[in-house]
Amino acid sequence: MTLKKYHLIRSLTAFIVAMVFSQSLILKNALLPVVVIIFAWIVLTYLRSKVTEIIADERDYQISGQAAFKSIQLYSIFSVLITFFLYFNRQLNPAFEASAVTLAYSTCFLMLVYSLYFRFHDWLLSAKNKTIIYFLIAIIFICVSIFSLRLFSGEDNWVCQNGQWQKHGQPSFPSPSLPCQP
Repeated sequence: MTLKKYHLIRSLTAFIVAMVFSQSLILKNALLPVVVIIFAWIVLTYLRSKVTEIIADERDYQISGQAAFKSIQLYSIFSVLITFFLYFNRQLNPAFEASAVTLAYSTCFLMLVYSLYFRFHDWLLSAKNKTIIYFLIAIIFICVSIFSLRLFSGEDNWVCQNGQWQKHGQPSFPSPSLPCQP
């Protein structure tokens, strides 16, 4: 496969994924876009392996690494400035405080993920036995998945039963204001 054909297929795939994603939002279907994105990623990864030309060289990787680092720096600086502005003007609108806290935590999370990935990638490149590393990654992934399922299982929530909102566990928020449809 030529590089030009691969780029064309990649662009068409992005267009199709965007269409499916937008239609899924309209139809309120959360599963379809996830399946389509995973499928597209698998197909594009396979097709990329079939390209016979050089896709990128070391210079491209160096430039993209520098661009990612600068992007994270700029995002961090601007988000800190916006966070301060929103937090100090929270008297004007109560939603400013929640927005400021969300932006601050998202910035911290982004920098933490970048730092951890950088250290992990450096460690992975210098490791001798990669099988053990992949096994540890799989174990960590399984543990995080189990923890996430437990955390988001809806144990402390409101459940619609017989046209009434019933407590399930000890929810920390009032019952929904929407009518309960059995």
